[in-house]
Amino acid sequence: MVTSFGKYQPLKYPTKTQVEIWFLKRNDLSGRKIAKQKDVTPAFISKTLKEANKRVKSLLGNAAKANKITLDLISAEQGFAKGKSHMFNQTAYITFSPENGIQVWYDHKGECSICEEFEECRKVLLQEFKARNLKLDNPTQRPTDLGELLFKTLEEMVE
Repeated sequence: MVTSFGKYQPLKYPTKTQVEIWFLKRNDLSGRKIAKQKDVTPAFISKTLKEANKRVKSLLGNAAKANKITLDLISAEQGFAKGKSHMFNQTAYITFSPENGIQVWYDHKGECSICEEFEECRKVLLQEFKARNLKLDNPTQRPTDLGELLFKTLEEMVE
């Protein structure tokens, strides 16, 4: 287990500035380049990123705790966590992105064609790929397959 969240952490979403800087950093810009682009000091970028990562990690941890998920992988920098759901006895994934906020996903092979959440799942998953600048060869895949690809890719990026 990577992190133990005994009590819930205070829920503070990153501020707009923190999200902007966190997003730029997640897309492989250096702190110095972000500082130049934003016309601020590198120290400001460093401090802002540190606080943004702290808040994202707290959001991921709170979502895990609320959903009775024991985390074994967490990355505030990627807005991603993986663990085991005790309620469903399944692997669970938690994502954070500015577009979708916190999302909790469970590893399953769903019957997407008959699911009333088909369009919503697909939309959110495609936004997650886009938010992370991840290439998607076949965006018409079922949400279950999109999720599998997304979570595998994120796991590889974090490990």
